[in-house]
Amino acid sequence: MLDKVLLKYIDAYLLVFGEINTQVMMQKFNICRAKSSRIFTIYREGRPTNMRYDFSRKYYVKGAVFEPIYLKDESASRFLAAIDTVFTD
Repeated sequence: MLDKVLLKYIDAYLLVFGEINTQVMMQKFNICRAKSSRIFTIYREGRPTNMRYDFSRKYYVKGAVFEPIYLKDESASRFLAAIDTVFTD
């Protein structure tokens, strides 16, 4: 179940902020780097055009062709706000 939430989070975060990295995931969800990296791999396998890795900045950047695959019809900002409520630092 957490994996689905993490995948939706990537969709929403990319829509709102345009970039994301493993640190964002690790801090928000208190997960290890290996788990975060695995989720990014799953995400990229599902829709490789949604993001590309910027090696110089060490961030995944929203792709020119982006279509949310996990968020569906939900509002990205509402989803992120709900996550912030549940997963507070």
